[in-house]
Amino acid sequence: MRPLVLGGICLCLAGAAQAADWPADAAVDPNAQNRTLTPRVVVNSGRLEWEPHKRDLTPWPTLSHLDRRATPRPQQANYNPPLRGDPARGREIAMDPARGNCIACHTLPGESWPGSVGQLLLGYKQRGVSDAYVYQQIYDRRVTNPNTVMPPFGTLGVLSDQEIRDLTAYVQSLE
Repeated sequence: MRPLVLGGICLCLAGAAQAADWPADAAVDPNAQNRTLTPRVVVNSGRLEWEPHKRDLTPWPTLSHLDRRATPRPQQANYNPPLRGDPARGREIAMDPARGNCIACHTLPGESWPGSVGQLLLGYKQRGVSDAYVYQQIYDRRVTNPNTVMPPFGTLGVLSDQEIRDLTAYVQSLE
């Protein structure tokens, strides 16, 4: 019975997603708090349950090949030194799935999560990489790499200027 209910919910979500111009495979429920859903694994059941996400992610592009919505063009960041970022706050943002979630793609020191597709974020400062460059990569990596899958955190308004400064300070602190 439950698999049928879950299948029915997914079909309803797909229909709602199409009606609102979201891709059919988007985890969207217009009636849910924040509209975006996130899967939760039901331990030892082989099932997923869908829960409201902490943020409404529907304005942002998805990685779905069905997502044909227009995306903002790559934007050059407006970085003004000095950095004035806090590495401790930056680390919190990097580990927070509702904010930076850097750990999902990048291997970070002291963490057991291996990352998946992002480069290792060690030694930038020692190699002479500028704060402005790191800030730009977080703000909108598409400026230097048009084929990136890294979200343009600044261009899409996912992170504030101060949060990007904090993440920059964190990345620059990694040895």
